[in-house]
Amino acid sequence: MRILLLLLFIHSIGITSAQRILHFTKTSGYDHNTRTVSFSMFQSIAIELGATVDDDATGATFTSANELFQYDVVVFSNTSGADLLDPQQRANFEAYIANGGNVLGIHAASDTYRHSTANGNNTGTWDYYAELIGASVQESPNHVNGTPEYAMQHIGLHASTANLPDPWVKNEEYYYWEGGYYGPDNSVVLQVEATVGPNGQVNSYDAARPMSWYRELPNGSKVFYTALGHAGSNFTDDVNFRTHITDALEWMLDGTVGIALPRASENILVYPNPTTNVLAVHVDEHTVGRLLQLIDASGQVVVAERLRGRMQQVDVSAVAPGSYVIRIGSASQGRVILVGAPK
Repeated sequence: MRILLLLLFIHSIGITSAQRILHFTKTSGYDHNTRTVSFSMFQSIAIELGATVDDDATGATFTSANELFQYDVVVFSNTSGADLLDPQQRANFEAYIANGGNVLGIHAASDTYRHSTANGNNTGTWDYYAELIGASVQESPNHVNGTPEYAMQHIGLHASTANLPDPWVKNEEYYYWEGGYYGPDNSVVLQVEATVGPNGQVNSYDAARPMSWYRELPNGSKVFYTALGHAGSNFTDDVNFRTHITDALEWMLDGTVGIALPRASENILVYPNPTTNVLAVHVDEHTVGRLLQLIDASGQVVVAERLRGRMQQVDVSAVAPGSYVIRIGSASQGRVILVGAPK
């Protein structure tokens, strides 16, 4: 008989002061012209998460380190080229990251400040950036022809893919990395299947390859990048794309200074315990929308999904028997309550 025993319950909820997001869209290369629809999407997401978002199409915010430090996440949304920030602005951004800042890159953010080791004509201005984001797209060809439909598989478990179909079939301008730069420590969450190149052949650079990944830096900074987001319709009509960005953003915001101190968890009910197939979770209205994770003894997340309502059934039928931690929100500011003990 399969037995799943939940041993610990870690809980942190609520945003006491609005976290701040900087939406940066300056280009000096190819302009996808998505800045308006991208900002609208982030405004909508910010309302959902209880955050605020400011738009910057010029880089002016980067001029003051103190101003930049007020943001919990900086989003590079379809930025491009190597003439966006002056040396002092770049230094301010590096200081922001060094002090725990977070960055989220979308699509052409990997065609921004191309790495010295990548091919192309505009390389080597600021390798720090490409190494932080995790990639510089191959220059020729950059991507598949048009926006064909391919399937993306989930790699591992992560908050950003917890609410996406697997596989996720999507029309997209799928990027190539082989002749560009690809970082050695990216943790991949989405991988597209092998594609067909613009020459009508399956080239070496068309092999299955990452499309979304994250990095957690030793100082606590978080980096998330997705190569998705070429067309404006991603930001207006693609529910899965919006979900991907929303969940990635919430993952980044969890644990930042805007997260409230732990609340008592008397209003959280998890049953049955032990359970075998389905875990019922009842929460109060303040907890709806937070991320629920089931974590094994080695610290690996084995289940991750967003709480969509006050009562939710979590499928644990594929989870191996044992003792687990259930976490809602930020573990770093959570409290531990014993709700069971192994037999």
